[in-house]
Amino acid sequence: MRAAMRWFGASLCASLLVGACGGDSDSGLSESSVPIEDVPGLYAGAVCKAYEACFAGLLEVFLAGESCQTNYETAIGDELPRIKQAIDDGKVLYDGTKVKACLSAIEKRGCSLEGEPTECTAALDGTVEVGGDCQADMECKGGDTYCKVAAACPGKCSSKELAGGSCDQDSDCAAGLKCSEATDKCIVPAALGQPCEGGGTAPECQPGLFCLGSDDDGKKPGACKTFEEGFSGKQGDPCFFDGKPACTADLRCIVEVSGGQLVTACGAPYASGAACKVAIPDGCPVGEYCKVADGTFDGTCTPRPAAGQACGKLFDDDLCAAGARCENGTCRARQHLGAQCTVDDVCYSEHCVGGACAPSGSCS
Repeated sequence: MRAAMRWFGASLCASLLVGACGGDSDSGLSESSVPIEDVPGLYAGAVCKAYEACFAGLLEVFLAGESCQTNYETAIGDELPRIKQAIDDGKVLYDGTKVKACLSAIEKRGCSLEGEPTECTAALDGTVEVGGDCQADMECKGGDTYCKVAAACPGKCSSKELAGGSCDQDSDCAAGLKCSEATDKCIVPAALGQPCEGGGTAPECQPGLFCLGSDDDGKKPGACKTFEEGFSGKQGDPCFFDGKPACTADLRCIVEVSGGQLVTACGAPYASGAACKVAIPDGCPVGEYCKVADGTFDGTCTPRPAAGQACGKLFDDDLCAAGARCENGTCRARQHLGAQCTVDDVCYSEHCVGGACAPSGSCS
């Protein structure tokens, strides 16, 4: 149960800079050169459009009021001065005439979210060859390289890791692989219908697939399903557990205790301030959560705590309002590069190193 809540409580796109989507990257762009200052907003719009296509109307449910456009654009914009400096230093080449092709390739790839399209490497690419010193992934030449850091900076431009290689994030791994959260190794993700997330050996699913049927302690694997299959439960259907699908986007999997056993069924979401039961995902309106007493599954839809307030709690999950993350028991507004931090989530970059928000994919 707690694992199920964590799956929905965390942002679906946490490793991809979080968000609920909006924006359209094809806003009348011509073939003329795009100023690099315009890239963060345009790139964010293209990525969010791909997410919307992939997650079949479920993205807003998962992301509970966050803005994909705002969060992605902010994270990329934070790194813009560093990118511009790398261009000035000759470590990165930028061709603004190829930006539109990059954005189009991102929008069209749907659930194939890992890796960078070759069209984007053509628009922005490093000049440092394999074996050369680097401070960031973007300085390394070609889309199949990254800046590998050992004990200290600088790193070395290296070919992306093959299956079994150590990794910190998906972008460290070769095309078609992902960085396992359980082992920090590059793995071949499970394909449609294959076992996933259980039994001690089953991998995570490919991007755009949902692991259905695994148990809380990871001993029983599930199977990779499309989001349409994984979220197909109708009103009154048993849901989520024992291999049952989750509910369609307009419903929630509501949890009750009957005869000492957990019973689930798809049902309508709750109104603001209404009595509620624990649900997967939360059945309360955006900006609220079902606040339950310890040891119960019944509560009241309550506003999520804002920045500066004590974090809300639902089983093992810490909850805050949109735009805030739980840090040391208190909700805190998300932070820009260089701000103090103790957890990754509070940074727009999702990367806290040495007590400060740091760029992802860089030598810190």
